[in-house]
Amino acid sequence: MSIRQPVSVKFILTEQTKQQILTEQRRQIEQLTAEMDQIEQQGKLALEQAMTQGGSAAQEVRQQIEQERNQRMEQREQLIQQIQQIQQIQQLELGTELQNMTVETMVDVNVGDDWGMVLMGSEIIIKDGIVHEIRRGGQPV
Repeated sequence: MSIRQPVSVKFILTEQTKQQILTEQRRQIEQLTAEMDQIEQQGKLALEQAMTQGGSAAQEVRQQIEQERNQRMEQREQLIQQIQQIQQIQQLELGTELQNMTVETMVDVNVGDDWGMVLMGSEIIIKDGIVHEIRRGGQPV
């Protein structure tokens, strides 16, 4: 019988991994900042056009602009908090295993299998973007 089971994906902290994480977070913040600037510019133009149509249209446009701006600011703040967490990661010892994500796999379960080992699940260990080790039930495969 086959069952679906979550697989923990962890990465081994290396200097390269630290830099990749930080670079990606900074890129995302820069992208959000650029989107906010673009929304601001587009909003000014849309507001000017709406003002010529009347007060209610201008008010709707103003609300939409504010909503978009607030949404981007929230996303940016979340990324900044993540960077603070990453700075904590920077202080961790190289070689530390960190949880990254969970994926799902199919596992064959047979009569006589140790159910405890099946429940322990599997792990995929990544080092510098390459699968470094696969563990099943805590033991290397």
